[in-house]
Amino acid sequence: HYLATPLYLQAVSLISPQNCHAVTLMTNLSASLAQQSTPSSPYDPPVDRAALTSNARTWALKALETAADIKPPERTAECDEGCAVATHNLGEFAEMVGDLVEARRRYDEGRSLSKGIGFVEGIRKADERLRGLEGR
Repeated sequence: HYLATPLYLQAVSLISPQNCHAVTLMTNLSASLAQQSTPSSPYDPPVDRAALTSNARTWALKALETAADIKPPERTAECDEGCAVATHNLGEFAEMVGDLVEARRRYDEGRSLSKGIGFVEGIRKADERLRGLEGR
């Protein structure tokens, strides 16, 4: 994922922010940042997990903010799915830092968004994460 991050950043800098593709890129960038792993050798640079998670959260919020400003006819299903995924990602980021109340809220919101647009994979993933939070 560390190789994908600079490519996503470059793509975001080149695309119009009034475009649903920008929402998808920002959402993917947020996921890429959060999924970076710890160094595999002592020669790799150290990974600051808290900073990566914070940056991932910032990009997911930016994706939602960007999508909110896109109106039809430029706004497509890609924007709506991007919002559902970004919201779900925010739940995962909250879970990573131990904020289970926020995680549950974001998963519920992501599920609701997914249900509203008929995004079956979004519903399934939210349900899966919510089941994982039961009893925690």
